[in-house]
Amino acid sequence: MLLLASVVISVIGLTTINSSAKSKGATVVSTRKIAKTPNRLVSGYLYTTASLTKKAHNADNYPRTTFYTYRSATIRKANGNKAVYYYVKNGNGRVKGWIWRGYLVRTFNFTKQRAELRHILNLINSISLKNRLSVIRVLESINKHDSLASLIKKLDNLSGTLINSNDISKIKEINQTIRKDGVKLIQLTQQTLNKTYKTIENINQITDQVYNFTRFILNLLP
Repeated sequence: MLLLASVVISVIGLTTINSSAKSKGATVVSTRKIAKTPNRLVSGYLYTTASLTKKAHNADNYPRTTFYTYRSATIRKANGNKAVYYYVKNGNGRVKGWIWRGYLVRTFNFTKQRAELRHILNLINSISLKNRLSVIRVLESINKHDSLASLIKKLDNLSGTLINSNDISKIKEINQTIRKDGVKLIQLTQQTLNKTYKTIENINQITDQVYNFTRFILNLLP
């Protein structure tokens, strides 16, 4: 009987601890309305409230679903650390909840960038054979420690060694497009490759996404 009572007390005690831990959650410091923007979820859970007491959905189950942001909440977790969570919904509003903003990746309309990428490919293909092979060698030379600025500089250096004025102007046009819109071209490449990416901020940022970008172009060339 004593043994049974001890077991019952232990179970009751354990249940109480688990219940207390579950209800503790987080403290909401502040909330505010934010702009509605399209995003993909790359990890984590959606919670029913900003207090994070109950999980509603696993983000891994929605890898290609677009979610829209509506509200932001600054919360303080049980360990004292602050974090920012966003309230998001899918298109029809059936899948919704609060998720840490670090698990959101902004999606963009890449219509313009698709046209630019096709134009870059057409420019490369229209360069004379010898010089086109030189452009291809430059693309092949890009490694996982290069930035977009490195790619631009290598193409600039190549154009400085050429004589054919038409080819030079085409390489300069390619560089102008990359310099102007290279960051979004990178994002288009990553999305097409169905890779999770952290948005790069400028052409000087070193990232393996530039390597992916050049390999993507090389794979599309005849």
